[in-house]
Amino acid sequence: MSIESATGLLGGLGLFLVGMWLMTEGLKVAAGPSLKRILESWTDTRVKGLAAGFALTALVQSSSAVTVTAIGFVNAGILTLGHAVWVIFGSAVGTTMTGWIVSAVGFNVDIKFLALPAIGIGMILRLSAPGQSRGAIGEAIAGFGIFFLGVSVLKDAFEGVAAGVHIEAFSGTGFFHYLAFVMAGFAITAMAQSSSASIAVALSAVSGGLIGLETGAAMVIGANIGTTVTGILAVINATSNAKRVAASHFIFNFLSATIAFLIMPLFFFGRAWMDTAGWALPGPAMTLAIFHTSFNVLGLLVVWVWADRLIVWLGGRFVSQEENEARPQHLDRTLVDMPPLAVESLMMEMRRLGRIVFEGGSAYLREPSQYETQLRRRFVVFETLADSIREYAAALSESRLSSGLPDALAHLLRALQHCNAVVHELRNVTSFVATESRMPSIVRERVETYRTALIDLMNDGRLFDEQADVEWLNAQGKEFEANYQSTKQFILSAASRGDLEYLAYLDDAMRETDLLRRIAHHTVRWATRFKAARDVLAVPVDTAPQESAPAPTEVVRNE
Repeated sequence: MSIESATGLLGGLGLFLVGMWLMTEGLKVAAGPSLKRILESWTDTRVKGLAAGFALTALVQSSSAVTVTAIGFVNAGILTLGHAVWVIFGSAVGTTMTGWIVSAVGFNVDIKFLALPAIGIGMILRLSAPGQSRGAIGEAIAGFGIFFLGVSVLKDAFEGVAAGVHIEAFSGTGFFHYLAFVMAGFAITAMAQSSSASIAVALSAVSGGLIGLETGAAMVIGANIGTTVTGILAVINATSNAKRVAASHFIFNFLSATIAFLIMPLFFFGRAWMDTAGWALPGPAMTLAIFHTSFNVLGLLVVWVWADRLIVWLGGRFVSQEENEARPQHLDRTLVDMPPLAVESLMMEMRRLGRIVFEGGSAYLREPSQYETQLRRRFVVFETLADSIREYAAALSESRLSSGLPDALAHLLRALQHCNAVVHELRNVTSFVATESRMPSIVRERVETYRTALIDLMNDGRLFDEQADVEWLNAQGKEFEANYQSTKQFILSAASRGDLEYLAYLDDAMRETDLLRRIAHHTVRWATRFKAARDVLAVPVDTAPQESAPAPTEVVRNE
């Protein structure tokens, strides 16, 4: 291989990748809101999810972009696992469009009459409207031109290589020969983070006569597997559902690659038979594009039948500690028809939810920097478990409840409301972590004393004791209110005397103390409502069912 051919290969691949990047980024900016809107609202069925994945990948010419976006939406809770997998499957089929575009245009049209004007027009639009949709579209058009310019350079470079290399060096048959080129396709895709780059290399090498069709097909198979690397890298430290989506991507592409290996002999035997029979055959590049699409579509047909089982199986993989915690342990749907037992199970789950929130909250208040990540995970557990409690309570409220049970249910829902308020207030503590260390020591000590009292309260087992003394709970609430007023007066008095050197932090001290007061208030109110629900259930009541029970939205009001 001459230096000219080597530089041609490197330069052609570089132009191809730059063009792909510009085209993808430009279209993502121009269609960014549409991408989000389509993934949010057009994925509620299998067919819609497939269509969305296929169309978006064909539009932005990057399955990696669509895959990472889908994973991000799953990570954020916008998409469910069941919806996201169909976007992934559609995207895998959509990425085959690159082969069709390259084979139909890149090798059959004079690139100069297509690429160079596109680059010029695109850059004029980009420079005339920076930061606007028109500029982004111009960037995509310029990328489109550079993309095909790179294809042309690659094709010419491979023709130059083929002229000076004995084709026998790359020819061969057998499993290990094809496996070597599968690994080559995988490596190029993994390094370039683009299956399109590997496919373009394969198409160019086949069209230039450097490798045979079967060898080029093996590279395409490797590219199909290699494109999963981007998704795998994207889910490092992501949620369990995001990891399941990446796993579905790998399983689908590996399945498609297996099917490709199985059908490859039959596919090329059929092509040879058609050639012998005198049929008009597509060119080498188009043949590979057809092969790429064929095995992905066959993979889709296979996974269509087994998708539900695959989703269920994936649901049992990558189970995190948070997911285990977020699963209700006491809410049994079969008890909804037996309201007294159902309310008891709701009581037990509510106690468990309170422990999760208050134990996590107290640990965070003690060491905010050390437990910040853990607290965020606790928030996810709380939100999931709270939703389960609300759904169970809603189902229970539709039953015919005995006298007293609606009141107990109302108390539990109000307790849930206070628990939610504690979580909301704990989210705001982060804003004071950086400033607290810079507060004047005389103020910081007073705030720390107040916070320590709150930590002790949240760790007090009497909060979860159904036999807790109501007078003790009321006394706790009054004590925190009195301490708050005392701390507030202390800070204001010190400021008025001019004893404080850093007056800029007084407002932060006041706001943090008020925040801690609100957390203490909702903590006490949670325990009070929880105790009230138990007291209602402990009173002998008329067992005659009421005609109707108030819905959860009717009984929950702000306190």
